[in-house]
Amino acid sequence: MPPLPRAAGSGFEPYVWAATIHEVAERHGLSPAHVLRFDANVPAFPAPLPFWAESALRDRGEYPEGSYRALREAAAAYAGCEPDEVAVDAGADGLIALVARTYLGPGGLAVTESPTYPLYAIASRIEGAEVRSVPRDLDALAEAGREARVVWLCNPGNPSGELLPAVEIARLAEALPDALIAVDEAYFEYCGETVAGAARHLANLVSIRTLSKAFGLAGLRVGYAVASRDVASALSARRSPAPVATTAAELAAAALREPRIESEVAATLAERERVRSALAAAGFETPVVHANFVVARSADAPDLAAALERRGLVVRGYADSLRITVRSPADDDLVLHALGAEPPPAGRRSATVFRPGVRASLVLDGSGRVRSATGDLRRDREIERRGADASLDFELVADAGVRDADVEGVLDEAIALAAG
Repeated sequence: MPPLPRAAGSGFEPYVWAATIHEVAERHGLSPAHVLRFDANVPAFPAPLPFWAESALRDRGEYPEGSYRALREAAAAYAGCEPDEVAVDAGADGLIALVARTYLGPGGLAVTESPTYPLYAIASRIEGAEVRSVPRDLDALAEAGREARVVWLCNPGNPSGELLPAVEIARLAEALPDALIAVDEAYFEYCGETVAGAARHLANLVSIRTLSKAFGLAGLRVGYAVASRDVASALSARRSPAPVATTAAELAAAALREPRIESEVAATLAERERVRSALAAAGFETPVVHANFVVARSADAPDLAAALERRGLVVRGYADSLRITVRSPADDDLVLHALGAEPPPAGRRSATVFRPGVRASLVLDGSGRVRSATGDLRRDREIERRGADASLDFELVADAGVRDADVEGVLDEAIALAAG
């Protein structure tokens, strides 16, 4: 008999990814270029690279520097702590798994809020721990956490967007000295509230951060945690030898040293409130949120999400609500119109243009966040160079075989429409 996998905690189910753009397109008979994702909570346009990616590949034949000293120094300077109070891994997901590996095991108990990001429970159960879910309430977490080894908390919450004061989370850690309070702060840049300062001095509190959200570098898979020296050391001792590729580590360190996210974050917050006000005027309950998405509550949420997907507009649907990632104003207006909401005037000039097999989503008042994916590398590089030089933000996507004239025409049309 072949060896069997070791037992996971009861109720274990693996992480299930959302359908890909191509799967959604095939399901509804759409061009992949005409599918827009409002479900991943990442910026519509990727961040400009701090230097040419080719230069970061010069050491591609070598293993990464194992301590990630440069990345930890950059993260520490950004977070306001010391390098030995930082642990790094492959995105926030890598750090979540690392916390579980370090502090949980068979017979242990992890506590999560509900609903929340499913990876906390998945990572806990992989280590053989049991998981108890309670409502998003600090008193409920404190009660359940008395027997726990780890208490997971997302702040701001996902999918709620609700923000808990950092000082109250620190008090929770003080009240539960035998449990590690792991706080996922993926959306920190959109709210400014953090437990990082308290985590430096409390031996059972960890702040987990990522470069996937405001920094627009989700594909690099880089995350860092801020904790006391002892906790950071314990995490670093148990991580894989080199979980972050050299290229990703160098690009992430450069982005943290000179963060160019302020204008993008401000624009996202303004656009979030524009979308929220439009949905509220259309009759949806739209609670205050502190992340880069909007929550629209409706008893018809599953049907609404399915109807949007048939149009190529992919949002995250729950039993009683929609979670809608903020994109560009013109992209967001597509969702607002589909939900029967009247879009208010936007603060940024933008346009989204569809033509057979090609789409351009563009913001004229941008910062050089550009992505061209047309299947022609030479063409894509030239388009991205011109867009960055003009400080445009855009995503230009085309199916294979679309002619240069059609690609250029869609982009020119979007620029003209946005200019008014």
